[in-house]
Amino acid sequence: MSDGPNSGLKNERLARAARLAPFFLIGPISGPFLAGVLLNFRDGRPVLGSLYAVALGLYLMILPIMAVKLL
Repeated sequence: MSDGPNSGLKNERLARAARLAPFFLIGPISGPFLAGVLLNFRDGRPVLGSLYAVALGLYLMILPIMAVKLL
């Protein structure tokens, strides 16, 4: 049984989804921010990781304010 021409692409997508799935369990917004911080620092991109950290921090500061306004 031979693999189709798109089997490599499918395997890449599954591997990427498996790598990012734990971060999406944290939350739909804060999870990708945290993934950006960790994966960029791990890959040697500290400036981009720092920008994700700033965005995560701002989101975590603004989240309680938004929750209070909605209530």
